Amino acid sequence: MIDLKTKKKMGMNALRRRLGKVQVPVALGMTLVWLLLFDGFQPRFESLGLLVLGFLVSVLIMLVFPLPPITPGFRFRPLYLLRMLVFVSGRMAVASFRVTLQTLTPGTVRSSVVAVPLRTGSDLMLVCTAIASSIIPGSVIVEVSQPNHVLYVHLLGADDEKGIEEGRQDIWNLEERIVKALGTREDVDALRSGRTDATRGEDA
Repeated sequence: MIDLKTKKKMGMNALRRRLGKVQVPVALGMTLVWLLLFDGFQPRFESLGLLVLGFLVSVLIMLVFPLPPITPGFRFRPLYLLRMLVFVSGRMAVASFRVTLQTLTPGTVRSSVVAVPLRTGSDLMLVCTAIASSIIPGSVIVEVSQPNHVLYVHLLGADDEKGIEEGRQDIWNLEERIVKALGTREDVDALRSGRTDATRGEDA
């Protein structure tokens, strides 16, 4: 017969094991998706509440439905993380202006679906790049080819070869900043190797 004190101790141990399975980077990613769903990136007081609520809901989901650990996970580099946030914010501001200008300009707004092969083989970096691309106005992820790590992105205003290449380069620049801020050493090496191969292909 198990007494009440032992039951409480067992319950606390089970709770600690559950809390130990909460992966903060995954919870932050789920919070980002929550903010996207509820338009939480608007500069308003309610956005702070949405941020806190989204994080708590993410933790609750991971407690109820524990996820397998993500390996090798993130590697946070504060300086590169700050640079990434500044870059994304700048891209959002510029893209918002371009989308507004295209909307107000008379005539047909053209667009293209562009295949962007990523240079790293990390599923985590693939997901992060896809999410970051989606929050920039004028670009929407249409499809993700996971085995080949290719993003198919709908780019507003990309109606010729120059526009398509510029859009593809924008995604690569975004990938580079995400990998340098959050990727492992293997991801960074793969990024540099892929960038070198691309340069050699252009020179050839």
